[in-house]
Amino acid sequence: MAPQEFAPTPPYREQAEARGRVVLMTVEDVVRRAIANNLDVLIERYNVQLAQQRLVGARGAYDPVFSIASTRGSTTNALTAATGATTIPTEQFDSLTGASTLRQTMPGGTSASLTVSGQRIATTNPSSLLTPVYGSAVTASVTQPLLRGFIHTAPGRQVGLSELETRIAGAQYRLRITQVMQQVLNQYWELVFAIESYEARRQSKAVALLQYESASVRVQNGLLTPVALTAAQAEIASRERDLLQAQVLIINAENGLKQLLAEDPGSVIWEGSIIPSDRPAVDAPPMPLVEAQALARTRRPELEQVGLQLAQNSIDKIFFTWEARPSVNLGAAVSAVGRAGTVLQRTADGRVPDPENPAFGRFETALRQLWNRDFPAWTFSLNVQVPIGNRTAEAQLVQARIAGERLSTQLAKLQQSVSLEAQSAWQVIAVQRKSLEAARLTARLFEQQLEAQRARYDSGFSSDFELLRYQRDLVDARVRELRALVDLQQGVIALQRATDTLLDDLKIPTPR
Repeated sequence: MAPQEFAPTPPYREQAEARGRVVLMTVEDVVRRAIANNLDVLIERYNVQLAQQRLVGARGAYDPVFSIASTRGSTTNALTAATGATTIPTEQFDSLTGASTLRQTMPGGTSASLTVSGQRIATTNPSSLLTPVYGSAVTASVTQPLLRGFIHTAPGRQVGLSELETRIAGAQYRLRITQVMQQVLNQYWELVFAIESYEARRQSKAVALLQYESASVRVQNGLLTPVALTAAQAEIASRERDLLQAQVLIINAENGLKQLLAEDPGSVIWEGSIIPSDRPAVDAPPMPLVEAQALARTRRPELEQVGLQLAQNSIDKIFFTWEARPSVNLGAAVSAVGRAGTVLQRTADGRVPDPENPAFGRFETALRQLWNRDFPAWTFSLNVQVPIGNRTAEAQLVQARIAGERLSTQLAKLQQSVSLEAQSAWQVIAVQRKSLEAARLTARLFEQQLEAQRARYDSGFSSDFELLRYQRDLVDARVRELRALVDLQQGVIALQRATDTLLDDLKIPTPR
């Protein structure tokens, strides 16, 4: 029997089930969970929502504005005292006014307003023949820029920039979720490799234990010296060490995957063990290199982002070009007013009301005059402002042009970079396929060598040391084969990332 310190090791899944909850996960499971819970994806999703709300806020510049104002006041004025008077006479004015205004700024720079107002003024001045006075007025005005501020306005510029910023946020979200998916898939396959490598090492240790038991029987029968037991124990210890190193790989890979899938430090995913249920399978050949480079140059969100920034720069250049021009504003206004009140006429006994006067009445009389447009008015105006020098606008225009040239250079550099990235990923896959074929051939040859060595061992022509060495070589070859397969799987993921087809292949909808 094997020593107690070299007891058989159960399969990893049995160990995980003994520790607690086990979660079997496919590639589809980890992708779905990452989309829902990954913190980087959530942060980028918030950025998209913020950009959308900034666009809503920019469009708010065209929302109509309604205002109401009301004023009530009283003023007492001193009058000229008569000769010999002992007090200074006064007059008092009491006023009550109200006005409501609706203003609207429209695309293209046109602004319009409509104001409705009314007032009541009363005075104690004995010479006044109309008190109290009721007034009403309606005024409609329009202002239209003809040069600066025409079509290319500050609110319009902000709306255009915000619309493009929303699309930039969408491209950044697609880029970020692609990066996260690549990390998730790579980590998933690293966990697959770590567990499979652990199982290979565990089986290798089990073979070494069987060999130890066989050697013990031979020592007891006098066919081997006791030194053979020491060699077998050393081999078991060596394979136990390899097993522990494989377990470290599992811990690192599993924790890395959990971090990508957990929504917070208290997530239940930290309480269990993840067991991948999918295995790497790369059979289909990659797309042609020319097609991969073409996809990279047309689909990559980084290129889309710089293209949208160039569109923003075009808006800025057009806007600042118009800002450098003179300001010429054409204005027009029409209005109607009404005025009525208590009309007084002088008599020998003082002042008495004159109801026959057409201006006699209250507020409703003023409104009737207003409705009938008894007292219309209109105005046209032309306002011209010519800045002298205008260095601010000219400097802003030059800055926009420089920024555009810089973005164009960045775009050219990025196009070269993404094309090279796709080429490198494609070339690496070609090498990795050959590496996998070589690893598979090596494993088959080592398996054949082990069978031949086992036959020689059974016939007494080989030692335990030689047989264990061939067994260890076969295990190492199988681990290298698995490593080559996982590397090829990750290489395919890198090519999907380089051509921006990863999300499509995973059937993840994203904005474009």
